Formats: sequence, structure tokens, C-alpha cells
Amino acid sequence: MKKINIVTLIFSFTFLATVTCFSQTYASLYEESTFEAYKKDSLNYDFFKSLFAIDTTMTEEVALKHEEKVLSLIKSFPLKEDKAKKEKRRVKFIYDELHKKFFKKYTLESDFSKIFEDGTYNCITASALYAFAFDELDIPYHVKETPSHVFLVAYPNTHKIYLETTVPGAYGFTTPKESEVKKIIDELIAYKLVTKEEVLEKGYIKFYEDYYYGKDYINKSALIGMQYYNKGLTNLDATDYDEAINNFRKAKIFYSSPLIKPILKGIMFLKVNELEFDSFEDVEFLFELLSISNYPEDYSISNLKTSLFKITDHDDNDHAFIEKVIDKFKLFKNEKIKNVAVEFLLEYLARRAASDEELESALAYSNEILHINPKSKIAKQIIEHVCFRKVTLSTHDLESLKDFEETCEKYPFLKDTKRYYISLVSFYGTISFMNYKNKEISLASEYLKKFESVMDKQNLINDINKPLVAELYLKAGNYYYYKEEHKVAYNLFKKGLSYVPGYPELEKKAQWAKEEL
Repeated sequence: MKKINIVTLIFSFTFLATVTCFSQTYASLYEESTFEAYKKDSLNYDFFKSLFAIDTTMTEEVALKHEEKVLSLIKSFPLKEDKAKKEKRRVKFIYDELHKKFFKKYTLESDFSKIFEDGTYNCITASALYAFAFDELDIPYHVKETPSHVFLVAYPNTHKIYLETTVPGAYGFTTPKESEVKKIIDELIAYKLVTKEEVLEKGYIKFYEDYYYGKDYINKSALIGMQYYNKGLTNLDATDYDEAINNFRKAKIFYSSPLIKPILKGIMFLKVNELEFDSFEDVEFLFELLSISNYPEDYSISNLKTSLFKITDHDDNDHAFIEKVIDKFKLFKNEKIKNVAVEFLLEYLARRAASDEELESALAYSNEILHINPKSKIAKQIIEHVCFRKVTLSTHDLESLKDFEETCEKYPFLKDTKRYYISLVSFYGTISFMNYKNKEISLASEYLKKFESVMDKQNLINDINKPLVAELYLKAGNYYYYKEEHKVAYNLFKKGLSYVPGYPELEKKAQWAKEEL
């Protein structure tokens, strides 16, 4: 298995050039169908054929031909033995025959197809072939992984047969005695598969047991992903960062190695700054980066908002696009990231809707924000703007007043503003005026009293439309004046003058009423 050169990796990231954004791509229909089949059912998939997915030239027919070649050899193997000693010999025979038939030359960089082309193999592909054969032969096994190596242990709970395909000599197949353990471990040290320091720390016997027969083992599907992991490292060495990301993404589907995440993050952190976020593909990239990052240590709130600002700032991104992004973030598992992103994007939509006079949409967006953050000042400001804008645009009738009152009950903070009381007197005054005009005196008087109650308690003299208030009191006073109820008329004219002192028509009518008294 290939090993990462960390120094090279960091150096490569430091000088990373602009990387073109892309979605997950496949090199062939064969590869794409393999991944789709595994995503659909990761338990019942074709392991052998999936091992060829990385080969861009592979077809179903060729894969089947290779499979038949392996199965043909498997059919020639003897049946399982009941006695342990005989079964061990049978496994050794199977091991030797597969090795002799298919493996010619070990090389670090090789995919599964190479076994059938020229006998080239590595620890991953050889282990994969043995895994397939053992499945067919009903031989239990574990796939074991170390930081730089993969091998198999057959009969892990009983015979503990270690199978090594990359270490030459007598130790490819072994169930060693205690006296042989040191030779085996020393050979691993010589081939730099382990270090002498870690061996000495545990002791030879303990290290041998942990290394070969420890409880940890991986699923055979990881052998498919490891091929992509190695290819990704090769891409990285060649500074082909697009293909590196593509292959590491593919590796992740089959192989849940902790090594993949930091490598992907390293490339993606730099790439995200180059994106314009004018496509949902770019959003998917950000979503993936956030999903593998530690928040906020890796990707801070300011980093996130910088990316979100690009989404809202791009001219091509309409409200439908941004709503789609919001829906995407609502599915995000991390509550903090989800709430920050959704609130930020809803704020933008709410502001834009309010400025475009799309008042109901602005109200709906702001309402969503308050569900996420009940203390949001921006949401409250937009709701306040929308509410009082609707007052301005309304006909100031009873139905509009009811709508206003219901809104203020839903959002009690609106009652803490002076605009709330200015709106109330505007409604009460207009309703009273219209009812005096229509000779609905009882209703007119009721709303005039409400008007005066708010005016007198809130001291709104400098905030009212004085000509309209004067017209209200002229209309009310005149009604009683012409009915010869001069005292009532006089009091109304005088009350109007208390709100709009010096208004000529009110002063004249007040004088007339007084003279009539």
C-alpha cells in the first residue's frame, strides 16, 4: 500500500494553483454502474467485478472472462478438510496455487486489472484476489491493515494463518512457532513495514500478536477503495489536484480511512476560495468541505459567511436558487453550521423581498429567521418595516386594522415602537372620519374616543398629519353643529385645536359654536 509523504503534501498545498470546480466524474460507464450498485446496496454487490472499476477500459465481458479464469482454478482445489492439520495444508496449497498462477511481479503502484494483464500485483490487489477465492471456498478470513500495508489472516479465530503476498522468502504463508516470530518481525522491519522502536516497545511476541491477529480488521470493500486512494496519492504527487479530489472522493465510498479526510480537506480548503458560487455544483463542494471539517476550528464563521456572501452576491443567483441552497443546508447535521447558513441566506432574501415590495415574502422569510434565532435584530427590523409599510399602503379600514392588530399580537415587539401608536391613531382617525362622513355616528364616536385615548397617552402631537386631524374634527364638529348640538360641536372643535393649534378653519368653527352657545 502506498505511503504518504507528508512534507511533499504540505509543500504541494502551499503552491496549489487555481483548481477548476467539478462534480464527481466517472471514467467509464462500467465504473459509474459499479458505484451506483454499491451505493444502492453495499451488502449485496459484485465484489470481484467492482475491483476492476478503476480500469478505464474495463467492460462487463472482460471482467467476466477474468472471473471465469479464477473460478476455473478454484474448482480444481480440494474440498475442505475436517482435521485442522489437513485444512492448514489445504489452505497453503490454495495460497501457493493462486500465487503461482496469477502473481508474477510485485510493484507498489498497480490496480487489480494488472494481475490479469501481466501478473503485476501489490498487497492490495493480491489480498483482493485471495479474499474473492476464500469467499468462494468458504474459508473465513480477516483483511488486516497497517499504515502502509494490507494482508490476510485465514481462519482468524482458530488456525490463525497469516498470508503475506509481498514479503519474499518462507514467510508468505505461515502459522509460526514462537522461535520463528523474531525472524518474521525482523523481516518486516527490514522491509520497513514496521519500525524497530515500536516492536521493542511491545516486545516481539506481543507485537506479532497485535500486528497479525489483533481484533481490528477492515471490510473487503476497502480493497476497492484503496486502489482509488493510491491513485489519488499519485495524482497529488503529480499536482493534478482535480483528479486527486475525484479519486479520494471515490475512495471514501468504499474505504473509510482516517487518512482520506485530512488530505481532501487540505486541497478543498484552498479550492473553495477560488469558487464563484454561481452554480449548485459549487454549493455541493462547499457542503462536502463543511461535512468533513471541524467547525469552527477548521472553517470559522467568517469563512462560512464569506462563501455564503458569494452565493447572495452573484448576479445570476435568483431567489429560487438561494432557496434551493437553503433547503440543502437545512439537511446539514451540524446544527451550528446549519443555523448560521440558513439564517444568513434568509436574511438576504428577506431584505431583498422587502426592498422589492414583496411584503408577504419578506414577512415569511423573517418569520423563519425568528424560528432559528428568536433574538435576530435583522428579522425584527424587517418585520417592523413590512408591518408598517402595509399600514401605509392599506385603505385604513376595519379589515386593515384587524390585520394590523393580529400581526402585532403575533410579533409583540412591534408594540414597543412609537410607530405602533402612530399607526393606531392613523387607523382610528381614518375609520372615525369615514364613519362621520357616512353618518355612522356610533362607530365614528367609538373610534374617535380610541384616537383621543392614544393621542393623549402617547404624546404624538409632533408625529401626526395635522391637516388630516383637523379634517377629522371639522367633520365631527360640523355634524353636531348642524344638528344644533352646539356644545358638543364646540368641544370637538376645541379638542381638535389642542392637537393642531391655530388651524384657521377649526378656530372659525369653534368661534361660531361658542357664539351659538
